[in-house]
Amino acid sequence: MNEIVTSAIRTDASYRRHALEDSAGLAGSSVVHKRSWTQARSNMAWMLAIVLLGLMARLFRIDHQPLWLDEALTLQRIHLGLSGLMADSFTNRHMPTYFLLLRVVSPFFGTGDDWLRIPSALFGAMSAGMVFVIASRIGSRNAGIVAGLLMALSPLQVQYGQEARSYTLVTLLIAVALWGLLRLAEQPLRASIDVRRSDADRMGWGAYVLSTIAALDVLGDAVPWLIASNLSLLLIWRSLADLSSARAFCRNWIGSVIAIIACTAPFYAAIFAASDGHMLQKFDWIPQMSWQHMWVVAGSVYLMRMVAVVKFDLMHTAVPLLGAMVALAGCMGLFRMRAKLQGRVLLLSVLVLPLLILSISLFKSMLLPRYVLWSAVPFFVLVGLGADVLPRRAWAMAATLLLLLGVVNLGPVYRMETKPRWDMAAATLAANVRPGDTVFTGDPNAPTMLSVLHPKGELPLESTTLVTSQLDEALARWRQGSRVWAVNGRSALGQREELSDFKNRVAALGTPVVEIPQGKEITILMFPAPDEVEPN
Repeated sequence: MNEIVTSAIRTDASYRRHALEDSAGLAGSSVVHKRSWTQARSNMAWMLAIVLLGLMARLFRIDHQPLWLDEALTLQRIHLGLSGLMADSFTNRHMPTYFLLLRVVSPFFGTGDDWLRIPSALFGAMSAGMVFVIASRIGSRNAGIVAGLLMALSPLQVQYGQEARSYTLVTLLIAVALWGLLRLAEQPLRASIDVRRSDADRMGWGAYVLSTIAALDVLGDAVPWLIASNLSLLLIWRSLADLSSARAFCRNWIGSVIAIIACTAPFYAAIFAASDGHMLQKFDWIPQMSWQHMWVVAGSVYLMRMVAVVKFDLMHTAVPLLGAMVALAGCMGLFRMRAKLQGRVLLLSVLVLPLLILSISLFKSMLLPRYVLWSAVPFFVLVGLGADVLPRRAWAMAATLLLLLGVVNLGPVYRMETKPRWDMAAATLAANVRPGDTVFTGDPNAPTMLSVLHPKGELPLESTTLVTSQLDEALARWRQGSRVWAVNGRSALGQREELSDFKNRVAALGTPVVEIPQGKEITILMFPAPDEVEPN
């Protein structure tokens, strides 16, 4: 990574150095060389500042939101045996890579559950640094600063940087792969040199191929990147007028495809086999596509908005104007880069993922913000390039304003409830349920949440109480003299059962004597046993 960063932050001045050396001699080349490395060190300092800002934004109140279902399943999975971890991952359409990583690093962190989120915070912060590197290479340092700030302070990126899942790692890997791909587009003739030769662009091809393999082996969300990147390589190939160079580039291209497929196909075959070939049928929990849902995805991924985790809705934004400013700068960046090969590569990288998801959603809904998350990388690069048109005098003020607005815009992320408070529900039940009681949950995944988030040091709830999502079983226990604690609330994205409907469903239990709200999403009702009900 250090080698990539060092190479990437050298701007056009480092390329002009060679021409100046030939004409001005050793003395002139020494001055240019010193100036180039001074600029490189300055860019390195800016990149580290953006990474640090992104890390601070992700580590701040990282334990504020409780674990939700996906994170609870992560915690359960990494404590399985090695074979169990891999089998459970493939069965649930996941690569085992990220969970193996968490299993390896777990001894180096604390005993609490929140340590699971720290790797995501690190990867998210590094993604902001890579966005700076890409934008500053294509444009200028100013473009890199704007793009990096947006990535560091994007509410959705921060949200997933505080979640124990692999989305930020995939985003980082695709950012590195995009850097390599843009490097190939920058110098197509050099990219066509056989990679076995010392003067070939091994760095560009290596960054693209290795990072693409890694991304695909971490999460299936990276598959559209393979399509976008190969369409970009097609554009690079078509830009080569010389037939021999085009053939040489084609050999490198075919070699990259073979390497990527060879290193990823076995894992996808395992997932396909574990799912009995019915991949899309298992996504029936995703809401149907609508204009509102499309706006939720676009607003959260690209326009600096925050989204609720278990419901398809945008949360309150502290700076409504920020999204419009970002959209305007993005259009300007696209206009500036429209005639350049790198601009077309960026456009493909932005559009292929959402367009593919939308196309699939015409038949089977697949539209979720996290499935489009990594496309924010090329989009923010375009935004940075668009902001680079500002006059030099106004740029410092604009960058400072962006920093302040971005920080203020993050406020709701740290204040608002975006994940159901199953931790509160688990604590309430642990403190009040007595042996022989029954806990009925309207959500079939709620027993998992109550088990994972059970207060440390307390006896497991299921050791003295029956926890079930089957109403018939809860009714039978109630008739036998058991108190029933009915818990209404969802643990993941999906249709929410309103409290009134839930009360009607459990009406056979009588009238609850206790009703305890637990945050915005969860309510606990307590129904006494039949022999405890006082006659009218």
